[in-house]
Amino acid sequence: MTTPLSIIILTYNEADVLAPTMQAAAIVGDEVLVVDSYSQDDTVSIAKKYGATRIETRTFKNWADQRNWAMEHSQHQWVLFIDADEVLDEQLIAALQQWKSETHAEKENYWGLRRIHFFMDHAMRFSGLQSDVVVRLFHRTRRYSDCEVHEKINVPKPQPLPGKLQHYTYKNWEAWNKKQRTYAHRSAKDHEARTGTIGVFHTAVKPAFRFFKHYVLRLGFLDGRAGFWYSISMAQGVYWRYCELKKLRHS
Repeated sequence: MTTPLSIIILTYNEADVLAPTMQAAAIVGDEVLVVDSYSQDDTVSIAKKYGATRIETRTFKNWADQRNWAMEHSQHQWVLFIDADEVLDEQLIAALQQWKSETHAEKENYWGLRRIHFFMDHAMRFSGLQSDVVVRLFHRTRRYSDCEVHEKINVPKPQPLPGKLQHYTYKNWEAWNKKQRTYAHRSAKDHEARTGTIGVFHTAVKPAFRFFKHYVLRLGFLDGRAGFWYSISMAQGVYWRYCELKKLRHS
């Protein structure tokens, strides 16, 4: 007996990265469900062309809300989430096909995927990204924690399946900065209740330590130029978060 699998992909203006993601997902998924947030480019047509079983359109509130809604509307009991800029490699495809060939009766079980991040055309081996395992495969009755960014299933980190999820998060510096500013704006809402008066500690010390953490403690300098700029962007993201929080409190 086999276990059917729904692969869920959330999209918004992902035309430039979506095709390889869809092609790999279509090999594994018994259902490939795309939940689109009213894209204004060719995202929907590309999803159709490269194997989407079903496309639903829904207004975006936050990632946790969108993922939880998608699970409620998936066809199969077991779901796998893939971001629009992530691609299953061949070894991971084989591991998932093996997983599907087995019977999975315990709803509490879950599995992780090891991610490799590509930043400025460089496969990041350090910079705090070297041990990234994300929980993405589980029963659809689970729910993501209610937050604006960095939504997750609150379970201990598992041993990952063989293979890697290739994450092509970086398009260019302008797009990366725009993405980081969006995250900062949403992250400010998550931090509002647990942040006191914003001062130099938040806008200078914390960003400086974030750079030190990624570049020195997490060995970002071994990633060369990409490691330096990634560490800079992480520090910048912290600074922007508290700038956004100031705006939020003054509005």
